[in-house]
Amino acid sequence: MLVGVPAPIASADSDSFHTVCGLASSAPDDPIVFPRQPGASHLHDFFGNTTTNASSTLASLLQGGTTCGLKADTSAYWVPALISPAGRVVKPDRISAYYLRGEGGAVTPFPRGLKIVAGGDTHNLRAAGYACGEGMPVSSVPLNCGSGMLRAVISFPSCWDGDHTDSADHRSHMAYPTGSGCPRGFSIRVPRLVIHVRYPVSNGQGYRLSSDAGFNMTNGRSLHADFFNSWKQATLATLVQACLNGQGTCPNM
Repeated sequence: MLVGVPAPIASADSDSFHTVCGLASSAPDDPIVFPRQPGASHLHDFFGNTTTNASSTLASLLQGGTTCGLKADTSAYWVPALISPAGRVVKPDRISAYYLRGEGGAVTPFPRGLKIVAGGDTHNLRAAGYACGEGMPVSSVPLNCGSGMLRAVISFPSCWDGDHTDSADHRSHMAYPTGSGCPRGFSIRVPRLVIHVRYPVSNGQGYRLSSDAGFNMTNGRSLHADFFNSWKQATLATLVQACLNGQGTCPNM
């Protein structure tokens, strides 16, 4: 059973910090699942690093620019494209990437080059789903937000095996915490990353994702996200220590 994800906080404090990143590009690429295979994936929306494509590596990403407000965050974030009932691809506004301490003791910065895929089945709303505002997802499919705007929310696992920055399924080197902390074999606690994708859509009923067919799902239930850590590592370490572990003054962001 997964531990509940704390509601993301929209400002830096002793337990969190966040960065807001605009859309960088859209392409049927996936440098984690289909490396060096342009066009092999479903359509993705990429945020953060401006150079992300099928051939991206840690070295190439570290040389790239970023659409994030925190310029030291040159990491790559991506999600499947949202598609309207009429077949129109929706251009997302931006993402907010929340870095949280979560429950337990101090956390360790993500290792350089860490790759993670999270979500993929919105029947588990603690991992992925849809909302109309801050906090946990409330729906497994895109919903009508009335006067608000639709958001996709994906929560990443925060327990690392301490050895591998990737695995064959891009998930097995990570684990979600349990009620007693990180499970055996995943003793390194890293920040809990929660991504909010904001769309210029108020009524999302009937919308789907570009990945649905490949996951044998419908109506956006295949919601997932990918993260490739190419932060400027010294800055990430400073933010983790100051903002998450409380060992300094967390800057206003």
